[in-house]
Amino acid sequence: MPAPTIRPVVVGVDGSESALAAVRWAAHAAMLRGAPLHAVHAMSSGWDLGDHLGVIALHDHGFHTAGKAALAAAEAVAIAETAPYPLTVSTSLVSPAPVSALRREARHGQLLVVGARGLGKFERTVLGSVSGALARHSKCPLVIIPGAQPPVSRQLPVLVGVDGSPASHRAVRFAIEEASRRGVGLTAISVWMDSRPGVSSAEMTANAHNLLSRSLAGYGESFAEVPVTRLVVKGDPAHRLLRAATEAQLIVLGHTGGLTRAVHGSVSRTVLHTTTTPFVLVGQQGALIDTRSASLGRDQIG
Repeated sequence: MPAPTIRPVVVGVDGSESALAAVRWAAHAAMLRGAPLHAVHAMSSGWDLGDHLGVIALHDHGFHTAGKAALAAAEAVAIAETAPYPLTVSTSLVSPAPVSALRREARHGQLLVVGARGLGKFERTVLGSVSGALARHSKCPLVIIPGAQPPVSRQLPVLVGVDGSPASHRAVRFAIEEASRRGVGLTAISVWMDSRPGVSSAEMTANAHNLLSRSLAGYGESFAEVPVTRLVVKGDPAHRLLRAATEAQLIVLGHTGGLTRAVHGSVSRTVLHTTTTPFVLVGQQGALIDTRSASLGRDQIG
């Protein structure tokens, strides 16, 4: 019986420095998972009429040449980033537009990775349509890379926002798996803003601590190697997350739920536009798979 195919890490490529930063992050993530990397360049040449009608593409030689060059540069950067590990890289030159193309290509991916700032179509879409449309519809978590990440950041913990919602539970699961995979700690933060009538600040703080305990229950045994830091703070959720993110290598939020409704509306937008730390939105549909058996330990990748 053949072994199951390991799902790839998918990364959007447009030839910009921002996209190459996303490629470096995605290549490292693929290596940690023992997964292939799939780089996608959307030529923005045509119309996507939906799943039933398909795509009408315009075949422009200039778009094709630029796309091939962007993909070749991405492949070279990915291989250099993970050397001497033998990363498998595949590429796709697709049409018509980044959002719909990446949604299609990410259907069978573990992660979808994009740069936060790019050229052409990406500059106009990533901060809006990609973060919204892809996070709503993607079958896998969406990772947004705001720029080049210093190597020292890989020693920092993973940060997850916790609010007790189903989306938050998915985010916690993703975050602790990622922390384990990277050999770092997990910081779980619960933010409360104002005391409810008749509820003291001390009670609100205690409730937030209880929320963290419930959200993290059971992971201490399954992920005993991951040290967990719990933060309970009062204030604006976005600002508190951004402050905590200065000492993290990755921010993880669930796409919907209590923190993310204050969150995905204003908080995730604020974080997305402001943070210099890579940012993950974990969606609702089949976003989490346990890839520990396919992951490579730190001692295996040198």
